[in-house]
Parts: sequence; C-alpha cells; structure tokens
Amino acid sequence: MFRNALASLFVGLTAATAASPCGFHNYAPQPTLIDQLLGSDDIVLARPAPNNPFRFEAFEALEGNLASSEIPFLVDSTTRRRLALDANASVLFARDGAYGPWQRLAFVDAAMAPVLETVMTRLPAWELGERVERFSYFATLVGHPDDRIHKLALRELDQADYSILRDLQIDIDPSRLLVRINDPYEFEFKAIRILLLGLSGKGQLRDRLEKGLEGSLMTESLYLGAFATAFIELVGPEAVTIISSKHLINRDLPPLTRELLVEAIALHGQTGDAAMETAITEAIESALWVDPGLAGTVARRFGARSDWSFQPALRALIEDGTVHLAADKQDITQYLTVSHQ
Repeated sequence: MFRNALASLFVGLTAATAASPCGFHNYAPQPTLIDQLLGSDDIVLARPAPNNPFRFEAFEALEGNLASSEIPFLVDSTTRRRLALDANASVLFARDGAYGPWQRLAFVDAAMAPVLETVMTRLPAWELGERVERFSYFATLVGHPDDRIHKLALRELDQADYSILRDLQIDIDPSRLLVRINDPYEFEFKAIRILLLGLSGKGQLRDRLEKGLEGSLMTESLYLGAFATAFIELVGPEAVTIISSKHLINRDLPPLTRELLVEAIALHGQTGDAAMETAITEAIESALWVDPGLAGTVARRFGARSDWSFQPALRALIEDGTVHLAADKQDITQYLTVSHQ
C-alpha cells in the first residue's frame, strides 16, 4: 500500500513538470450523456405541453421530482414532427440542483428507451465508481443498428483506461468504424475508432494503421497515440520494435511526439505476454542507449504505470552523467526512489 501511495505521488509530481499524453489522444474527451446524468439531481422526460405545442412539459421524473420543473426550451419544428409521429417518444432533460440550468440530453424513442431504462437502473452503482461494469455495458452497444446508440457507446468507451478497454468483450465491425473515420464532423470519435480497429484482430488492417501512424508523425496529429497503440495491439511485439527503431530514436521528432510513442509502448507493458514484455524491454533499452535524452520520458511514462523494469538502465544513465535536463533528472530520481519501496 505504501508503494502504491508513492507511485501516485510520483504520477502527480511528473504531471506538473511534463506533458501527460495518453495512448488514446492528447485532448480531453467531452462529458458523455452518462457523465451528465451522474451530475444531475433532476432528470425528466418531457413532451409538448397540451395547451402549448411550442413549450416542453415534463411528465415523468426519472430522478428528483416534477415540482418546479418548467423547462425553458422551445419545441423546435423537427422535434415537434418527430413527437407527432410517435406518441410514446419524449425528450430527456436534466439539471444539477434545483436552480441549475436544464440541459437537453437525448430524444427518447423505441430504440433509445431500453438503453435509458438500463442506464437509470445502473446509475446508482456507476455513481459509486463502478466503471468496469459501466464500460462493459456500453461495449455491448458498439455496432448498434441505431447510429445514435452506437456513438453513445463510442463516447463512453473513449473514457476507459486502455487496460480496461482491451479486456472488454466487443463485437467489432471494422467496416462500420472505417466508413466515417475521417469525417470532419465526427473527429471526436476518431481516436476510439482507431483503438477499436487495433482490437479487432483483423490483420488486413496492419497497413492502414501503420500508414496512419506514419502520417501522424509527419503532421503532429492528435491521433498519433491512438494509431501507435492500435498498431502495437494488432501487430504485437514486432510493432514495438518498428516504432522504436524507426521513430522513437529520431531526434528530429518533437519531444511530445516521442513521449506519445513511449506512452503507447508503456500501455502494452505488464500484460503477462512474455514476448511483448521482452520486446518492450529490448526496444526501450536500445532507444535509451542511442539517445539518453529519452530517459526522462521513459521514467515518466513507465513510472506513471508503476512499471519499474527500467530501473537498472535509468540508474546507469544518471550515474554516467548522460542525462542533462534538470527536469529529466528529477523524474528519473523519483522513478528510482519509488521503485525501491
């Protein structure tokens, strides 16, 4: 327990001194529908008021109550038409606190209703932090015939730590993921789509992912981490060797780019796959030998995952005086200190 506490401290300290890219993307995902529901005290279903078709009126409280639930949204023409065609459909609204602003969250029809019912049943457990079960449920909705629900699932899985994501049972249809992967209006889904391609096990996607990785290196793309992570997942140990020998030791690449590559490799460490762990150890130690300037990055990324495999290599670099940046020296010292506890 003491060692875990020190590891947490190490993560916090390194986050203050360096960029913290993840293997999914280096931007913050937007709150999902579930996040919004978890942060709400009042959750209601509404339809146009009987005496005013342009005003919403709540008729059912899923959380909280209907008292003082006047919703200051006009019923737009598209919603009016959709509701007129389906007497059982409604619109989901939620707000935080009795005086918080109402948020319109979803159109609830025959397809969305069972999803919402399941979500509301499980919301108390998710509020207590039961994230694995939450992600497991949405994994079953990937590829849902209704595109709204498919995207809802993608948004949820976009928040999962990679160690959780790779253990989920997901029925992945690459063609469904590829058809709009470069749609400029759907870039928020691109990172998770890339990761799912890597988890699909479809070997024919290798060239696609490798070209995506190389293209991201050239343009400093937001999706570099996702492409690197997916490429390693699909191809295996060989991909670690390729990334290290072709790209990681390239000093012309920006520091953040190389940090993203180390993070993608670190995500695949300590999986119990002996071949993968051996490839990672050999690739990282070789890269450190070629360029000791990577030492701080290795300490940060592997230390953040409590992977102390590189203690001997990093100690040797510190003792040899080949690490020059003060911030890197500090991160390596912290890594070595925690690894000894």
